Amino acid sequence: MDESREAKRAKFLEDQALVRKKRNKKIIGFAAVLIFVGVALFSYFTRPYTNPKGGNFNIGDVQNYKNKKIDMTDVTPEIKNGKVMISLDTLREKKIVYTEYREVKKKFYGDFDYLPLNAFITPAGRVVLASSICEPCYGTRFHIDNTDLVCEACGTRWRLDDLMGIGGGCVNYPPEEFKYKVENNKLVIDENMLKNWKPRYFTDEMESQSS
Repeated sequence: MDESREAKRAKFLEDQALVRKKRNKKIIGFAAVLIFVGVALFSYFTRPYTNPKGGNFNIGDVQNYKNKKIDMTDVTPEIKNGKVMISLDTLREKKIVYTEYREVKKKFYGDFDYLPLNAFITPAGRVVLASSICEPCYGTRFHIDNTDLVCEACGTRWRLDDLMGIGGGCVNYPPEEFKYKVENNKLVIDENMLKNWKPRYFTDEMESQSS
C-alpha cells in the first residue's frame, strides 16, 4: 500500500513538474515575443528621419547643438559637367553653409536672378541640401539655434530633423529639400534640378486666386 501511494505521489510530482516546465516555456516564449516587438517598435519610432523627396546621406555622427547658435558660412560651389558640388568636409566643419547657383540667368523668385542654396547637418547626422529661401518673406539667411533652423528675416523656426514648422509666419514654406548624391566627399546635385526649381509659395498663391 505504501509503495503504491509513493508511486502515485511520485507520478503526481512528475506530472506537476512537467506542467510547470510547459508553462514556463510558454511564459518565456511570450516574454521573448514582447521583447522582440518592443525592440522593433523602439527602433521604428527612434529611427533617424528620412525624406523621400530629399537626400538621406548620414555622416555617422550625432550632432550636439544644445545651447548653440551657428551662423551660415558662405561657400563657393564647384560646377562641372552639369553637376553642382559642395564640399562635405566644409559642411562637416561648419555645420551649415550658404551658396548661390548663378550659372543660369533667370528670374527664380521675386527679384532673385539666382538660386540661393543651403546645406546643413541635422542632430541625427543627416545631410540636408535645400533652397535657401523662406518664400513668404523672401529671407535667404538662416541659422541653427539648438535643434531648430531659424529664418533671420522673419524669425520662423523649423525642426532641423524634418523641417516641420514650429512657430512663426512662414511655417508652411521651409527651405525645399533637393535630392543629391555623395561622390568623392562632395554633395553632388544635377544642374537641371536647380534650373527647373519653382517656388511653392508663388504656385500656391496663383492656385488659390484662381479657385
